[in-house]
Amino acid sequence: MFRLTLRNISRQKLRYALTTLAVVLGVAFLSTAFFLTDRIRDTFDELAVEITGDLDLEIRASVGDGERANRLPVPADLTRSITTDIPGVAAVEPRIRAFNVVPIYIDDEGEPAAVSSSGPKFGMNFSGDEMLSQLYIAEGRAPTRTGSLAEPDTVGEFVLDTKTASTFEFEVGEKYVVSATGGNREFSLVGLVYFGSPDENKSPGAIISAFDDATAQEFLGREGLYDTLAVSLTSDADEEAVMADIQQRLDAAMDVLRSELQALPAEQLAMLAPFAEAQIEVVTAAATTEEDRADFDQIVSVLSNVLLAFAIIAVVVSAFIINNTFSIVLGQRVRELALLRSLGATGRQVSRSVRLEAVVIGAVATVLGLIGGYLLAAFLRWVLVTINFGNLPGAIPIRPRTIIVAAVVGVGATVLSSLGPSRRVRSIPPVAALRDQARLTPTSLRRRIWVGSGVALTGVALLALGMTAELDTRPLLLSLGGGALGTFMGIYLLSPAVARPLANLVGRPIERVYKVPGRLARENAARAPRRTAATAAALTVGLALVSLAAVVSDSMKATFVQALDDSVESDLFIYTNAFDPTAGFSGQLAADLDLLGADRHDLVESTVRYRFGLGGLEVDGIGRDIVSADLAVLDDHMDLQVVEGSTTGSAAVGTDGTVLVHADPAEDLALGIGSTVDGMFPGGRQATFTVAAIIADSSMLGNWVFDTATFDRFLPDAPDSFVSVVYAPTADMEEARTAVEEITDAYPQLTVEDKAELRASTEAQLNQLLAVITVFLGLSLFIAVLGITNTLALSIFERTRELGLLRAIGMTRRQLRRMIRWEAVIIALFGGLLGVGMGVLFGMAAIAAIPETFVDIVSIPVQRLGFYLLVSGAFGMLAAIFPARRASRLNVLDAIGYE
Repeated sequence: MFRLTLRNISRQKLRYALTTLAVVLGVAFLSTAFFLTDRIRDTFDELAVEITGDLDLEIRASVGDGERANRLPVPADLTRSITTDIPGVAAVEPRIRAFNVVPIYIDDEGEPAAVSSSGPKFGMNFSGDEMLSQLYIAEGRAPTRTGSLAEPDTVGEFVLDTKTASTFEFEVGEKYVVSATGGNREFSLVGLVYFGSPDENKSPGAIISAFDDATAQEFLGREGLYDTLAVSLTSDADEEAVMADIQQRLDAAMDVLRSELQALPAEQLAMLAPFAEAQIEVVTAAATTEEDRADFDQIVSVLSNVLLAFAIIAVVVSAFIINNTFSIVLGQRVRELALLRSLGATGRQVSRSVRLEAVVIGAVATVLGLIGGYLLAAFLRWVLVTINFGNLPGAIPIRPRTIIVAAVVGVGATVLSSLGPSRRVRSIPPVAALRDQARLTPTSLRRRIWVGSGVALTGVALLALGMTAELDTRPLLLSLGGGALGTFMGIYLLSPAVARPLANLVGRPIERVYKVPGRLARENAARAPRRTAATAAALTVGLALVSLAAVVSDSMKATFVQALDDSVESDLFIYTNAFDPTAGFSGQLAADLDLLGADRHDLVESTVRYRFGLGGLEVDGIGRDIVSADLAVLDDHMDLQVVEGSTTGSAAVGTDGTVLVHADPAEDLALGIGSTVDGMFPGGRQATFTVAAIIADSSMLGNWVFDTATFDRFLPDAPDSFVSVVYAPTADMEEARTAVEEITDAYPQLTVEDKAELRASTEAQLNQLLAVITVFLGLSLFIAVLGITNTLALSIFERTRELGLLRAIGMTRRQLRRMIRWEAVIIALFGGLLGVGMGVLFGMAAIAAIPETFVDIVSIPVQRLGFYLLVSGAFGMLAAIFPARRASRLNVLDAIGYE
């Protein structure tokens, strides 16, 4: 039976070729996800080690379970206590690493431009310590102190990483403006550096600017501060004992520092007090490396999960094609299989031979898919490097896990898809070998309708429950996910029952235009509803997902537009154009705009700066995303739909300020006007706030809004994320905008837009996201086209005699091609109608699962969905090219005599 199985496959190469290709594509996409993300993960793991460097211990402010991005710097005075005088300590290096440090260069058009990268933009101090340095001079020299930046004529020095310098053509010896926390200053580029190695730059995409220690403190907002202290131990040191000694010294030093603060001038006290309140800890290098790896792994996991999701979709679509192919091929081989039965083969042996065919096809497809996946991963790595994602050096790793998963999915999907047809061949009696028109007995349509109806109704009920009931997150996702799966499976089971009427409905207009070929195309699609439904299933899946994405995207756009219209009163918005959650810019811009408002109050009435703290405050054991704004004038910029209280309400005596709370968390925490909220900021700093207002709109600023002074005290490192500007009532809008842009021109990394421009750019970004999703889902659509091609090609074998008779009674080759093409179009449109319908339903369910902060309007993009239907018809026409051409070339006499 094994030899017979191999002979059957080799004898019917064409029949199985497209099926194998469908599996190959699914496995290739799946293995690409593993190959590529393994390479990225390895690179980030190496980077985590390089970031830690050769240190043994790290001294830093504690953030507990909070976001590491909110970690505070430590007082520089700690360097007086943590020295090499401690037994076991070989070296101590103070380190500064600030975000949003942006070198500015002159582009090809002679205009200032900000460097861009997918990675963060760091500013560091260059220490040159041989034992602990992370930066190595590749060209030029290290930066030195040229004077205080408080002197306007001082031109400092900096060095830049080699990758950035090469990409944007920075030249050693030239002067460049650098934008950072301290505003914009001109510096001389005196050298280029490698990060992580003296031989090469190991930074995958980060932009690194480094300054001498004193300049870094002054320019990067670290006066009297360092981000961490790196400690190297002697070879004979007892790590635990040294850590305990250092921690004891740290606690004592912090106690002394807190007592000394009271004697400082008010300005210096305000600057250092937040950092003196933090809890300081000492941790091992292994701990910091593991934390960095965990952070990087979260990023890689998102990419991996997205790629795997699309790969699984492709595999599922392939499974429909495999099942349909085996059903058709086995239906055409009934006499052959019956002959095997008459020669003594049992039903189980025949069934086993079919499954063996599936194993062989799956194995071949897996090998080819792995090869294709490796090549695709190599191509995508080249693309990522080309678009400046970063360096991804080294060979793409081939892990046993990748091969095992690919084999399980490739062979498993093929075998599972063949189980139904393989079970049905058991019932073939030996006497069927004597019949000319022997066929497999189809499953009962009535039973399929009953089962499909039950599954579909259950799915719809679960969807309705998830969309209408007040459920927690997990029950909500289970309800909607189970409902979507049940609805799809129910509709799939019911699709043969509606295939005939829908095929007739879609085919009538074609029949009116193309007469006999159109009529035959319609009748061919309608007379085999099971085959029509099975052939269209793959396209249905793809279009359902594309339509779902379109509905969600359009609803997000509609929600944003409404929020912009209803909530935003500002005339201009200024924000960084970097796609980075840590991205921000200097508060100096807002200060300059405030000066403009003071000098030209006839142009600018007020400005508000907004800063974000992701997980910046822990309330009731949960990290909350918080925002700060100037509450005194916020009402002129944003309408947060205050339900109770006022944005300018006063803080109760003994509290640390006021907060505006959205109605939902206010209800959850039983908060009202005048209530107090206890929370913990990074560093273990406790604070209490008075609820000044309950707001109903969180679409723009979220659920928790604090005053700017709160961030100055508790999250002083948080940069400005965006700034809004309100023109004076009598201002000439063009003149006012020109005045604002004269200031923002010094910050080329920023974008300035009015409400209409902000709406257009946001819609464009959502359209780009939808385009990316559609491209990824395009693989499943391509596989669906292969499925239609495969079915039509196989049906040519089955209908050879029928096609020969049509030619014999006068049908021309052109008419025959036209008939097959339009049959494919009808099948594709049938799948498109089901797919778009389910996509709309699933899109509405998805919107119910998304927090109202992001989407609270359901918008159906009718024109786009109509376009998808037209595209599905075009796919059908495309899929029919090869089968129609082959059918038209059949020899009439041979076709009539075909068995």
